[in-house]
Amino acid sequence: MTELEQTRSVVQRPEDFDEFWRATMAELDRTPIAWKRTPSNLTAEGYTVETLEFASLGGVAVYGWIAVPEDAERLSAPGFLWLPGYSHGNPPPGPESLYAGIVTLGLNVHGNLPDTAYVHPSTLGRDYIAEGIDTPQTYVFRAIVAHCLRAFEVLALQPEVDPDRVIAGGMSQGGGLALIVAALRRDATWLCLADMPWLSDLDRALSLIDRERYQKFPQLSVPDKRLIIEQYAEAHPERREEVFRTYRYFDPLSHAGNIACPTQMSAGGRDPSCRPPTIYAVYNEITAEKEMIYLPTTGHQIVPAMHMAHENWVNSH
Repeated sequence: MTELEQTRSVVQRPEDFDEFWRATMAELDRTPIAWKRTPSNLTAEGYTVETLEFASLGGVAVYGWIAVPEDAERLSAPGFLWLPGYSHGNPPPGPESLYAGIVTLGLNVHGNLPDTAYVHPSTLGRDYIAEGIDTPQTYVFRAIVAHCLRAFEVLALQPEVDPDRVIAGGMSQGGGLALIVAALRRDATWLCLADMPWLSDLDRALSLIDRERYQKFPQLSVPDKRLIIEQYAEAHPERREEVFRTYRYFDPLSHAGNIACPTQMSAGGRDPSCRPPTIYAVYNEITAEKEMIYLPTTGHQIVPAMHMAHENWVNSH
């Protein structure tokens, strides 16, 4: 076993971690499940693509697209909840999210309209990683996770979907969210596909950022935007302990031990955003059936080898 494969981190769950998530899910349940599908201007060969709107936490309307294989009515197809990277939109249906015979729901995790552009928040000057981070109740990821959990439920209710075969998956932020969904919906998640999952193991991630380099070359953008959390904590030292405590409710490292479904993850050896040790730390906390795709020469990107491995993994189950 290599040193990377042996990576472990100390799991620092807040003492009321389970209570917090039970309360959040109970609040979500108070919003009745309601959804509707309408025509979409998005297309994908071999699929019918529609806009799916549903009610989430606090009655907020959340949007995504749903791509249904043309023969899905007779397939009772698996469902794939495809969660987006760090963005204000969600990618259109494409090769990285579509699999033969599977219904895919691509989600906008902010509740934005379906035509919201898929752009990195930094390009808009609207990074949200530290938004509301003073408490877990106000942290932006509480609503984001709730929207993902409701999307999972709604996908399972679609007439073309087999509710016993629903997959949570995504890349980067989406991979981290998929792990959280798999943990919180542990009895309902069939498989989890988490590519280069961001959000993982905050303390280790921050320790791996070469801050001196970015201070020396300020024109460079720091790939892991979680540095914003550290900068916020430095600017508000009296809140530092609570800021890091808040994040631990949402760190996949805190959730990994609750995952019960077969889980396939990936890590890129040259990934500057989601460093492999942070991913392996989470992977090594999972006790369910699991598999790691390690791509030593790959950066933070989706490559065909990942999609092929997922297809084989899904088919094997």
